[in-house]
Amino acid sequence: MPDADWVRYRSLRGHALPATATLLGSEDYALEKTLKFDFYAATGIYRRVDPNSPAPAHLLLKIYHTDPWWLPPLTLLGRYLAHRERHYLRRLSGIDGVPTLLEDFGRNGLVREYLDGVNLREYFRGQRRRVDADYFPRLFQILDAIHQRGISHNDLSKPENVLVLPDGSPAIIDLQIALELFPRWLGRPILSYLQRVDRYHLRKLHRRQRPEDFTEAELSSARRKGPLLILHSLVRRPYRAVRHFILGRFLTDRSAPPPASSIPKAYMFRDSAAHPDRQSARKG
Repeated sequence: MPDADWVRYRSLRGHALPATATLLGSEDYALEKTLKFDFYAATGIYRRVDPNSPAPAHLLLKIYHTDPWWLPPLTLLGRYLAHRERHYLRRLSGIDGVPTLLEDFGRNGLVREYLDGVNLREYFRGQRRRVDADYFPRLFQILDAIHQRGISHNDLSKPENVLVLPDGSPAIIDLQIALELFPRWLGRPILSYLQRVDRYHLRKLHRRQRPEDFTEAELSSARRKGPLLILHSLVRRPYRAVRHFILGRFLTDRSAPPPASSIPKAYMFRDSAAHPDRQSARKG
């Protein structure tokens, strides 16, 4: 039985993700793996049940939080964030390296193309591999295509949002805090700055993984931060600490056992070791 089928989260009014779902009209899918459970949403990979169906073998389902009691009400926040991500996936449709939106999933969810890749954090740290020399130039081409449509990504400081696909090509995911500004003539200076920040974060990833691609002068210049980036660095850790506190204390049903592997440790219950189901699992 999948972990998500027996771990309950009040923020999703029950199970973190449904064990089965009917998607793309009439296709039955089963939860294969919970990829992520964070402050905003739960995300999972779903496998097609019928092996003979022409539908995609795997899809990605993302459900934003729906708890009505928190301030602001997560039902409204979840609908807003789901609407935003669906909007930007539609706006960026046709760009190679950006997943395709397949359908809405209620008011708080979406179904998109599953990109079978490894995020950069896992790729570099876990498996200690190096990307090809053309990986980052191709990655910047994807980012340029996003920027050309008047959008900034705003979350590329996380290497988890950049993938290495099986053929070695790059991809960019997770558009929940992307941004476009209207009227454009008024928002252009802000958008231009946000797009420069996007490029700064990709250059930082590039510099860390392939420093031989840079001259000494470029490396020295890249280490200098502007005042807004310094401010971002100062508030990032307190923000994450508050976010983890909310998830750990308020958004979980403590009567249920913690997941064995699907949910990051930061979001597990503090008393997980004492839960009888976890103890019996250890004995087995």
